[in-house]
Amino acid sequence: MADRSYSIVEARARLGAIAREVSATREPAAITDHGQTVAILVSPADALELQELRALTAYRARQGRGEDAGISHDEAYRRVFGGSEA
Repeated sequence: MADRSYSIVEARARLGAIAREVSATREPAAITDHGQTVAILVSPADALELQELRALTAYRARQGRGEDAGISHDEAYRRVFGGSEA
């Protein structure tokens, strides 16, 4: 998942630099504890994209089950961001 990983101790000491690098490159960084990944640091752009994809997936699942799925993703995007999706 993440090519770069840092132990919790190293991440604590270098968090600012790691966060700036992740934000600039959009390459996630894993945080490990005793060799096990316990967290993934992602860029704000990637986090927003993941949230949008999760919401869209849930909407389509509700549609597939024939439930009232609410408004479409495009309509929600327009309401939140005040325009059309690019």
